[in-house]
Amino acid sequence: MLQLAKIFQSSMVLQQQKAAVIWGTAKAQEEVTVKIQGKSARTYADIKGNWKIDLPMLEASCQETMVVKSQAESLVLEDIAVGEVWLAGGQSNMEFYFRYEKYAATTRENLPKPNIRFYDVPEVCYTGQIEEFDYSNMSVWRKALPEEIDWFSAVGYYFAEALETSLRVPVGIIGCNWGGTTSSAWMSMESVKRVGKGWYLDYEKILAEKDMEAYWNKQHGNPMNDRGNPMDDPFTKLVLPKTITAEELAANMGNLSEDFDGDFTEVQLQSLPASLYEHMLKPLAPFALRGVIWYQGESDDVPGRQSLYQDMLTALIGDWRALWQEELPFLIVQLPGWEKWLDSVNHDYTAIRRCQEQTVKNVPQAYLCSVSDVGEQFDIHPKDKRTVGGRLALLARGHVYKESIVCDAPQAVSVEIGEKSIGLTFENAAGGLYVKGKELSAMQLFIDGQEKAFAYEIQNEKLTLYLDERIQGTVTVSFAQTEWYLVNLYNQAGLPAIPFLFEV
Repeated sequence: MLQLAKIFQSSMVLQQQKAAVIWGTAKAQEEVTVKIQGKSARTYADIKGNWKIDLPMLEASCQETMVVKSQAESLVLEDIAVGEVWLAGGQSNMEFYFRYEKYAATTRENLPKPNIRFYDVPEVCYTGQIEEFDYSNMSVWRKALPEEIDWFSAVGYYFAEALETSLRVPVGIIGCNWGGTTSSAWMSMESVKRVGKGWYLDYEKILAEKDMEAYWNKQHGNPMNDRGNPMDDPFTKLVLPKTITAEELAANMGNLSEDFDGDFTEVQLQSLPASLYEHMLKPLAPFALRGVIWYQGESDDVPGRQSLYQDMLTALIGDWRALWQEELPFLIVQLPGWEKWLDSVNHDYTAIRRCQEQTVKNVPQAYLCSVSDVGEQFDIHPKDKRTVGGRLALLARGHVYKESIVCDAPQAVSVEIGEKSIGLTFENAAGGLYVKGKELSAMQLFIDGQEKAFAYEIQNEKLTLYLDERIQGTVTVSFAQTEWYLVNLYNQAGLPAIPFLFEV
C-alpha cells in the first residue's frame, strides 16, 4: 500500500540546497516518515491516501539511502545522489537520443560517468495510455554508463557533462519531451485559449466535426499510440541516424505502416492543446529542479501562426513556473538555419527566432542559446548536439551559477551610417569579435532594395561594412535572415552572433 511517485527510485538525483518534496500514497490517514542524509520529516496521508513531505535542504553528495516508512511498511531507496537537477523539455531535437548523435562514439570512450543520470518521462497524452502498453523502458533513472547512455537525450547529456565538470557535483536530467509537438501541447488549456487562438480554434473544430466517443474508442489500445520504446520505433530508427532522402522514406513507408494499425492522417493526440502539459509535465511537479532547458519551435512554424510564438512561449514559461511555484530559469535554444527535410519546408523560422529573442528580452530569468553555426541545410535534426548542450551549460554557469564568464552570444545593438560605411556595434563581445574563415557569411546589405557588395573590418566590438559608393537611400542590413545559413561571426567565448535585421 505504501508507494512513492514513479520518479522516486534508487539511483535518482535530488536537487541540492532546496527543500526536497517527496510524495506518494499510503493507507488513508496513516503516518509516513521520510529519512535521508540524517534529516527526516513526517506527515499523514489524507482520506484518499495521498501524502506529501517537504524535507529540509540537502547538500551535494553521492551514495545516499532514503528510507520511507509507514506504520506497517518500509521502502528503501539506495545509491541516491544529491546535486543539480534540470528538466530537458521540447520536441525531437531535445528528445534526440544519444545513440544517434554525431560524437557519440568518441564520447562513449570517456564513460562511465556515474554521477550523470537521466530519467525519461513516459510519452503519454491521455488517461489510461500508460496502462495500455509496456512502458518498462521509460520512467527509469539511468546512469551515464556504456550500456545505458543510448537512452539519454543527447543535448541533456552534454549539458550535464559540462555542468558536472564545472560544478563537481552530480547532475540529473529529467527528459520531458516528444518529437513533432507544438507549444500548445505543453501549455495549460487556459493559456492556449488566451494566447493561441488559432490552435484553440483547431481544437474546437475537431470537437465539432468528430464523433469523439468513437474516436476515443479507436485510440485506446491502438498500436499507433504505443510509446513505450520511442528510441526504437521504425520511423525514428530511419530518420535520426542520418539525413535520408524523400525517396528513401518512400521506399520504407510500406515497412513502417506494417508496424501500425492506424491512420497516419488521423489527429495525433499529442498535438492536442494541453495534452502533454496534463499527462507528462503535471505529474512531475513539484520535484525540485534548478531550471529548464528548452528546445522547441519547429512545429510552431505554421503559416499565419509564427507571430503567436512569443506569447505562446511566454505563457508556457508562466504555466511551468506556476506548477513549481518558482521562477525557474529557462534556457532556450534558438532554432538554427534550415531549408527543407523530406516533405517539410522552412516556412518562416525567422519569425520563430524573433519570437524566441523577444521572449528572453521580456521574461525574467530566460536566456537565449545561439546554435546558428551547427544547423544542417537538409535535415531538421542537426546531428551535433554536443555544441548545443555545451552552450546551454555555458548559459547556466554564467546566469544561474553566477560564474564570471562570457556566456551570451554577441548581439547587434546599434547601427551607424557613414558616407560609405555602416558600423554595427555588438554587446556580449568583450575582447572583440572574430570571423572564422576568410569570408563573413550570412550577411547581406541592401540599398533601396538592391543588394550591394561590401568589404568588412572588425575593431573590438564593432563590425564595419565598407562600400565603393556613397550611401544614398534606405539601408537594410540583413544577418541570418534567409532560410539556410551558417553564421561564422563569433565572440571570444566562441558563440555565434544572433540573427538581426536593421533598416535605416
